[in-house]
Amino acid sequence: MYFAARIVLNKSNVLFKIKYMLVSASTVSPADPPSNEATSASPMIPANQLSNTSTATYNVPQTNTTSSSVDPSSNTSSSLSEDTSSSVTTSSCTTRRCLANMLIEKEALSQPQSSKCISNISVPLIVYETLSVDIKNLRFQSRLQITLSWEDPDLSWETLVYEHDTVVLPVRKIWTPQFHVINGVETTTEPGNQDLLVYRNGTIEHSVIMNTVVDCQVNLYKYPFISDGCAIAINGWASGECGVSLNFGNVTPINANSGDWITESVNLNANNPEHSYLLVSLKMRSNNLLLSLVLPSILILLADIVSYALPLGGGERTGFRITLVLSFVMFLIILTNLLPSGGQCSPIIQYHFAFCLIILVSSTLQSMVLTRIAKCGTLLPCSLSKPGELPLKDTVTEQSGDEGTHLHNSIICCHIDARQPVSLDSKCEANLKLEASEKEENTTLQKVVKFLDKMAAEDQKKVRHSSFASKLDLICFCTQLIISIVYTIAVSYLYFGPQCIIDPLDFWD
Repeated sequence: MYFAARIVLNKSNVLFKIKYMLVSASTVSPADPPSNEATSASPMIPANQLSNTSTATYNVPQTNTTSSSVDPSSNTSSSLSEDTSSSVTTSSCTTRRCLANMLIEKEALSQPQSSKCISNISVPLIVYETLSVDIKNLRFQSRLQITLSWEDPDLSWETLVYEHDTVVLPVRKIWTPQFHVINGVETTTEPGNQDLLVYRNGTIEHSVIMNTVVDCQVNLYKYPFISDGCAIAINGWASGECGVSLNFGNVTPINANSGDWITESVNLNANNPEHSYLLVSLKMRSNNLLLSLVLPSILILLADIVSYALPLGGGERTGFRITLVLSFVMFLIILTNLLPSGGQCSPIIQYHFAFCLIILVSSTLQSMVLTRIAKCGTLLPCSLSKPGELPLKDTVTEQSGDEGTHLHNSIICCHIDARQPVSLDSKCEANLKLEASEKEENTTLQKVVKFLDKMAAEDQKKVRHSSFASKLDLICFCTQLIISIVYTIAVSYLYFGPQCIIDPLDFWD
């Protein structure tokens, strides 16, 4: 008896078809059982060998069997083939989780290794947002949400086994590219999601969120009317011929209004792969600082000029100007806290505040000096000018001395005439009393006249001093007015004239 077995494997449905053909039967012996080799040849073939073999033929040695044993033998072989196919189907897992576990077990934690030792990372989209601009420290903080895409051939699979186009893997189990900000002071990168998406051809899609703080030499020349740009130099890691190459796509800004700053535009410059950067154009809202700093300084300077209308005497003008100086110092402290101590282009407003402070202090000192001149006619203290009144006191003393001498002579005459009879003594006493009363009246009148003359002389001096101080005050007013006009023209020229230019990419030099 000749028995032939043929096994055909179909790769599309992974089913095994075993066909047994009875070629010839000359003599069948019912006593002989079927051969063990014929019944065990097909089930003992491993599944991995079957997948690599399309057709296999097995020859069974000739044995003597009975015709009645053919049917059991064929039933046994068919049942064995069914058990084998079912065991192969149930042992292979084709779900997404099985696929994900299979990819995780590869431990692809290193950079994909290509023949050129460099990985091309596609950055199709960057969503940009300005967080803050620190003018005091010249720092610029921003937030970037970056979408990434790259290929890792080790994470690809065949769709004949796993009928899935995509699978989700945890970020911590797969290698992800890192970014380097050249001019960054502080940079933190975190995944936008704890999972990433892997396609069947090994393409990986991922997103990261980057918070970065960079040095930005903002042009403060026209502060608070600022319009300048800051650069964020984003590059991948590279060392020689190995590393990461970034291929940028589009940049989309969001939340353009951030506090006192407006993000006008974000331009990507990736012409040079080693010097790619984002240039962010910023503009400052000037209304707040214009109303809180610039306008008060102008009004204080104008009030100082108008204060010339106050009189010099009494100290009203001096007290008013001291109040202006103290008020201006408060605004100066606010400006100092806002602006940096140094920089390539010093703000014009710093010179403006310095000029205003000099003018205010100078006008206050000038008011004090003119008040002194209007009162005393000299810059020396009043205690040093009192000896000038001594001649008037000496004249009064001399006159009182002459009167005493004349009275003394009259008394002597009376004593000489006392040798005469008593009637002469009474006459002498009467004359003396009359002369004394007349002299007292004359002395009082003289004192009043001298006092009035003295007051008139002092009034004339005050008039002369006030006239001289008023002339000086007029000269000072004209001088300050001319200086203010010239200063206004100079500031206008500095603002609209040649500008101070700062290169935002000077950190590469």
